[in-house]
Amino acid sequence: MVAAGRRVIERDGIDALTMRAVAAELGTAAASLYRHVADRDTLLLAVLEEIAAGLPVDVPGAEPAARLLRRLLGAHDYMAGHAWVLHVLIRGELVAENALPFNDACLADLLAAGLPPARAASAFRSCWQLVLGELLSEHPVSPPRRPNQRAAAFAAADPQALPALTRVHAEVPDRGPGTRCADLQAALTALITALITGLITGLTADSKGAR
Repeated sequence: MVAAGRRVIERDGIDALTMRAVAAELGTAAASLYRHVADRDTLLLAVLEEIAAGLPVDVPGAEPAARLLRRLLGAHDYMAGHAWVLHVLIRGELVAENALPFNDACLADLLAAGLPPARAASAFRSCWQLVLGELLSEHPVSPPRRPNQRAAAFAAADPQALPALTRVHAEVPDRGPGTRCADLQAALTALITALITGLITGLTADSKGAR
């Protein structure tokens, strides 16, 4: 059933996941599914758990910062193939328990690097939000089948009105869908280094401090 639900989502999109659609995928009646799962959210969570189990946890590296960087980049590359999951996670309603070992390993590296718990939590959120932002921006759920409005807008930008934007856009080649931004590793490296050395204490802590 979980495999059928995942097929429906990856073929037709997250909004297509219904008990009726999964039943049709399995060639059975929707009522029969309720003997196994309580509702759609329960099925969706089961799919999330299956995907979260693939997040990297144990990675090589002699230093905590190196392990953290490798794990975050590995998570990025893995989640780029499951971009629809991110749109579920940012709603904040569901969490896959299989993702917790990934979180734990990242926090463990930050603690091992000498950060106190509150700063480690804030640092992890900062790093993850950088990865999440790149994924949401550069890895659409469904790659465009034809040139889209965004690409056309950049191509048509006036170099006199927007000189910096047009210069950079002209010199930086477009990447195909599903590829990692070349700057992500450099940005993560700089962020992790700054967080661990104390140049910055975390980008996601509010004025009252990280929770």
